[in-house]
Amino acid sequence: MGWLGMLVKATLSFAMRLPPEPANPIHETLLTFREAVRYVVNWCIENRATNLARVHHNLYHKLRKAYKLPARLTLDAVRQGIWIAKGWLKNPKHGRRPVIRRLSMVLTPKQSYSFSWTEASILTVEGRKTVSLVYVERWHGKYRGWRVKEARLLPNRLNVVIEKEVPVKLINDVLGLDVNYANLTLSDGTRIPIKGFVKALAFKARAEAIQQKYPKKWRYVKGIRKAISRFGVRAKNIIKDTVNQLAVQVVKITSQKNSALAVEDLKKLNSGFKIFSKNQRIRLHLWAYKKLLKTIEFKAGVEGISVIKVNPKGTSSKCPICQSKLKEVSYRRLRCPSCGFEADRDYIGALNVKMKAFSGGLDSPQPDVNPNGMKGKSLGAKCP
Repeated sequence: MGWLGMLVKATLSFAMRLPPEPANPIHETLLTFREAVRYVVNWCIENRATNLARVHHNLYHKLRKAYKLPARLTLDAVRQGIWIAKGWLKNPKHGRRPVIRRLSMVLTPKQSYSFSWTEASILTVEGRKTVSLVYVERWHGKYRGWRVKEARLLPNRLNVVIEKEVPVKLINDVLGLDVNYANLTLSDGTRIPIKGFVKALAFKARAEAIQQKYPKKWRYVKGIRKAISRFGVRAKNIIKDTVNQLAVQVVKITSQKNSALAVEDLKKLNSGFKIFSKNQRIRLHLWAYKKLLKTIEFKAGVEGISVIKVNPKGTSSKCPICQSKLKEVSYRRLRCPSCGFEADRDYIGALNVKMKAFSGGLDSPQPDVNPNGMKGKSLGAKCP
């Protein structure tokens, strides 16, 4: 029997120790690179061209001459411009053309940059420059054995993508997971309450109250903007912390039971927001279901636990025993008129997710575990 493994990716963020901007070649390179990417994006959109060979043939020498970029960075600018233009061209609701304001540059390992955990050598308009990185053993040390891949360079940070092949654990069972705004429910009956999202909602409401109090001024008065931003940041941090804590608990329980984890595949979760009231939309956004699932996938992948995604259709409305239509008997409690099975909606959802995982087969190929990531395709989970 062959070795079974899954590819797990993560993004580590490092602060860089840099000189002031006037003497900073990194900042100068980012500015020049941004102008080159803008040129590529505009050319691709005007010519409806996103083929790398065609764009490279038409723009490579022009970019080298106009922006004085090294050969490798010129190619990186072409690739990055194509990614942005392709995303805009594929969107049926184009809107205005992409406006690239952010200073950001994707680096190719061993060509655009080399990395040694405490420092990095980065290709700039002035040649290769070595910068010191702020390495924290508690955060970064546990990933020392992982393979280094591409990176994203920002004005004061370097986000490095790493990956590792993790052996898949042999399992005895599958745990179904039902996620809702109030709790996480597992098919073994475990219920994990979610308290952080309620706190985040309170901060979000305070920010909106300030906007309603100053409907015209809040955009222009710095003090009001800072107050709104402060509440928004606190809500975001609470969600991030809550998601991590919940993911750790779910993965710990799944690992202890030597099981795989089955979850609902809600790819189009956001598409239904417009049918809800404003307050419900806020709650669903803060629910951060996709962020939670991606974090669970990542932490499960590190432990070698398979995550199985199932079709969510009928998971909260059909009987897990006989698949008959359930009827509501009280608040969030359902009963099957055919076999008499009765339970709360969350537990029924978790059981149905588990049953669907079994019916779909446990040996289906799993995608790479790619929580959170860079622009374009998701490249990893951002680790502290």
